[in-house]
This record gives sequence, C-alpha cells and structure tokens, in this order.
Amino acid sequence: MNQVKLQVPIDKAVRDGLEKRAKRLGFDSVQAYIRFWAKAEVDGRIISMGEPELMTPKLEKLLGEVEAQVARGEVSPAFDNAEDAIKYLNNL
Repeated sequence: MNQVKLQVPIDKAVRDGLEKRAKRLGFDSVQAYIRFWAKAEVDGRIISMGEPELMTPKLEKLLGEVEAQVARGEVSPAFDNAEDAIKYLNNL
C-alpha cells in the first residue's frame, strides 16, 4: 500500500483538543482517530462519535425518585406480550 504523508500545519490548541477527544473516545492517538474517520468517509459510512452526557443534578434527582419508586414496588412489572400488559392495565 502506498502511503502519502501529508504535512498540514494545525493550530496547537486544536491539536491538543483533538488529542483529548481521541483519547476520550478510546483511540491511542490523533492519527488513529483521523485514520478511522478518513476510512469511514472514503467508504461512505456515517459514524457517530458522540460522548455520553454527564449526569446533572436534575437527572441525579430524577434517577433517585425513580429508584425509590422501583424499591417501593410502584412501577408496573415487565410484560412478555401485549395481552398481559392490557390485563394488568384493566386491573388497576
């Protein structure tokens, strides 16, 4: 495989930010991240490189409320089919 080396100057702040993002996404280097992205582009694939959202105090509170409801048995059970779900709802 012939490799072409491209020398493109990039702002240090941009490179540092890209390096941090690549590490957060699990890549061992910026180059690996760029190779992955470039290959996907060439192949016509759409990739999503989103990162999980951090828990906010509001979400922490909501999660605590839901966990408390589950612990008190205030949520419906899981259903294997629609008939069982409808029977459960009719008996409320």
